[in-house]
Amino acid sequence: MLTNIEIFKNLLKSSSLLEKQSFMEMLKTNIEGQDLIEASTSASTSTPKHLPDHFSYDKFISSFNSFIEDAVFLDLLKAELESLNLHSKQSKKPSTLMLHLASNRIASEGSTNTKTINDFPCIFKLLGTINDHPSVPKGDLNCCNIICYSSDKQTTRLHADRESCISQSHPIVTFSVGSPRNVEFVPIGSSYSNIVHTVEATDNSAYVMHAGCQAILQHRVTQGSNSATEQTRYSISFRRYVHDFNNLDDTPDCMSSDTKHSNNPTPSKKERISILLGDSYFARLDAKRLGKGKKKVLNLAKGGSKIPDVMLMVEDFKNNANNSNYLVDQVFVSVGTNDTRYCKYNGVSKFKGEIFKLVRFLKSNFPRAKIFLQSLIPLPITMGNYKYIVRNTLDFNDYIYHVCCHERVYMIDVFRQFLKDGFRNPELFSNRPWDIHPNRRGFGTLAKVYIDKIHAKHFDPFSPN
Repeated sequence: MLTNIEIFKNLLKSSSLLEKQSFMEMLKTNIEGQDLIEASTSASTSTPKHLPDHFSYDKFISSFNSFIEDAVFLDLLKAELESLNLHSKQSKKPSTLMLHLASNRIASEGSTNTKTINDFPCIFKLLGTINDHPSVPKGDLNCCNIICYSSDKQTTRLHADRESCISQSHPIVTFSVGSPRNVEFVPIGSSYSNIVHTVEATDNSAYVMHAGCQAILQHRVTQGSNSATEQTRYSISFRRYVHDFNNLDDTPDCMSSDTKHSNNPTPSKKERISILLGDSYFARLDAKRLGKGKKKVLNLAKGGSKIPDVMLMVEDFKNNANNSNYLVDQVFVSVGTNDTRYCKYNGVSKFKGEIFKLVRFLKSNFPRAKIFLQSLIPLPITMGNYKYIVRNTLDFNDYIYHVCCHERVYMIDVFRQFLKDGFRNPELFSNRPWDIHPNRRGFGTLAKVYIDKIHAKHFDPFSPN
């Protein structure tokens, strides 16, 4: 990353007004958000807790209309994009393609659809144009992700490009071709509706997410206009992929074949672990027995925990330097009983938003992990609480189900495991009517469910058996 002094020197040397404006924006960004940029440089995935009152999110985003002046080149570029055959109007998701320089071999996360950018002369030339732009001071962006929106209905969900293989000290520059769309920016950890900046991504426009942007902002592409005659949009997102050898099996391979066979020592591989978060239902499970000596299981659960406590558990885990050698690939959460048991007649609808917030928080902190939310188990019913305890438990489980469907995480329905003939199975619970916890046999039933999930090679989210 360029220092403030280096940026100021470039500002003095620059000749055009556009260059001077770009370097001034970079200088302001460094001054007002230095802490956030430093956090993103270290590829931190934690959400900033404190922002100054005068903080301006706009400093992290720049946009340019009529980015390319050569109309002939634009026509050739559009024809080259069409030759990629990325159209998929039948799918709800846009199609993607990763292009990389011939000197780098990249396996994109979640997709093997990669090609060499050198084979596409127009896109390769566009990469050079962007690397020469003042918004890319180092001029070394080395790959691009092409997204084809075949219809106005196709969108991308709210996300931040914070993968460890993407350099957080470099900008991400996105060039738009075709139908106009809006790109909305929302602070990480904030409400989905808290839009702090919007970019109108029109044809032949570009927007830049400067260093530090991914650490504080998420972005999404909205639906297009039904009235638009041309509904196809191409988004060409240029970024810098870096070498990350922390886990060769799990991170995109961003090194050339020559580098891979060099004599440089390779750091040790991270240990994959599963973590348990939540209340006493998990706190009373034996992590060593769940791992069966084959996998490390870390049990962070504490009795009495509520939804906010789970978030604190995650923060404590991330802030502990001893956990830096772990790669979390499974996150199990048991929460809700302590949140809902005293709600009585007011219902539990207020917790739906809290569950959404929790899941998004977990996805942000563990982007490569499978996340599992456990349903509530049947709570004890007495004459005094019958009218609300059944309704609240079922409603809360229904909210978990819908949040998991919406956020594409897993729900483990253990409610049925603790029923007998449609009622709470007394053989699995303490004989004390006020005790919400299972007995020894009941915890054995719960442990068996999680042993199956932790060690299963193929997971069926609809069956806890």
